[in-house]
Amino acid sequence: MNSFSLYRALKLPCQKMSGLAALKTRYRPFICPLDLVLAEIPIDAHLYDIGCGTGTLLYLALKFRSVKVAHGYDVSLEAVKASKAFAVDSQNFQVMYMRPEDTPPDLSSYDTVTMIDVLHHIPQAQQDDFLRKIIARMNSGAKLIIKDIEASKILGALMNQLHDLLLAREWVHQRRSQDIVNILRSTGASVSRPVLRWTLWYPHFQIVAVVP
Repeated sequence: MNSFSLYRALKLPCQKMSGLAALKTRYRPFICPLDLVLAEIPIDAHLYDIGCGTGTLLYLALKFRSVKVAHGYDVSLEAVKASKAFAVDSQNFQVMYMRPEDTPPDLSSYDTVTMIDVLHHIPQAQQDDFLRKIIARMNSGAKLIIKDIEASKILGALMNQLHDLLLAREWVHQRRSQDIVNILRSTGASVSRPVLRWTLWYPHFQIVAVVP
């Protein structure tokens, strides 16, 4: 499993999308290390993806990790509509729309929760509380996987800032991975050492936390 195999797996459903959603979904494996995330998702997991976009990770988890449930939500109505291109392949695939101000859903029926490039889109003053709310809605022993942009890599973080200004028209709020580790540990969670991965000029970190 690598970026090229994930890219090939996305070819058919992306043909059913259009515009920017199709372009961003098809080439996402070359920008975001989705293989790194997928490797942490247990086989047969009940997966929930927060800020799932078009549902790319959910679809790939069904194909490569044989997850039993692949649910998620996103704040982009356009992305949620585009996710229908994936839904035809599994009755266990579901993407719903939520407003940014809505409270994250109950996550007690899922053993794995992912947040991929979501945190830096949340205002920095709200990020810590958002993470604590996620942990509070998960069952003991469940796994939270966070992948985001590493703010300590200044040039790479700047390139991502320009990326989001261009594509999302949004000023984002990147954090150092160690800051996120400290927040998660304050909840009593068992937290892994951050893993750093560069793709193109983007510095990514991944953290895995197990809910206490």
